[in-house]
Amino acid sequence: MPITGGAFMWSNMRTNDDAILEKIDRILFNVEWSMLFTKAFSFVELAIGSDHSLIVLHFEGIPRKYRREFKFESKWLLKEECNRVVVEAWDS
Repeated sequence: MPITGGAFMWSNMRTNDDAILEKIDRILFNVEWSMLFTKAFSFVELAIGSDHSLIVLHFEGIPRKYRREFKFESKWLLKEECNRVVVEAWDS
């Protein structure tokens, strides 16, 4: 089954030449299963604060209300652009 969303499920959290990005997870199914769950789809949930992304499988199509709870990571405060983004968002 194709997985929509993010292109990678794992990262070593490094940049440039040291970066490693892997698509190491798959959802496997057979013809009988695909006939039984014709609206099933999967997608990659954004990884925040982790090196692994969550793969979500829905059996009945797109849910009406799917909202991931926001969690603030204190390490964001170490990024120079964090303050600018917060100020711009607050001012808007």
